[in-house]
Amino acid sequence: MDDRSVLLSLQEVTEAINADRVVADEQEAAELLGALFSSAGGPGGPVAPADPVAAGRRLLDHVLRDEDTAGIAREVLADPPTDDQMSVEVAASTAVVLGALVGWLQTKVDIKVSRKDGKTEFSFHVVKNAASPGLLKRLADVVAGIIGGPPQP
Repeated sequence: MDDRSVLLSLQEVTEAINADRVVADEQEAAELLGALFSSAGGPGGPVAPADPVAAGRRLLDHVLRDEDTAGIAREVLADPPTDDQMSVEVAASTAVVLGALVGWLQTKVDIKVSRKDGKTEFSFHVVKNAASPGLLKRLADVVAGIIGGPPQP
């Protein structure tokens, strides 16, 4: 699958899982992922993939194997979107991948965003699969694997 098709497919999967739009933009998505790492005991700060298209391929592979998203991902990939169905510029690949990561995270945890006095705070509420100890750590590990590594302190 070419790079553009990967990004278009991720965009369609994100829309199909009906993820709430909890972040305003690419920067806020990067900050949310950094907050996830911080909540899991790692270093915080904005996080973005060094190679967004490679990260997009890893994320697409992951959503195909994830029990909460596999059915949707298979449907999308059975008839991948074409350029006339959706539009995305490869230059916007980081935004697409970060948005898809946030959407996928919403299938696992409730994400709350608080914006006050020019500051944005994120909280993660583990209510889905709540019996799983260490869920935030496992999610942070999955995200690190997808984006190509955890944030550096």
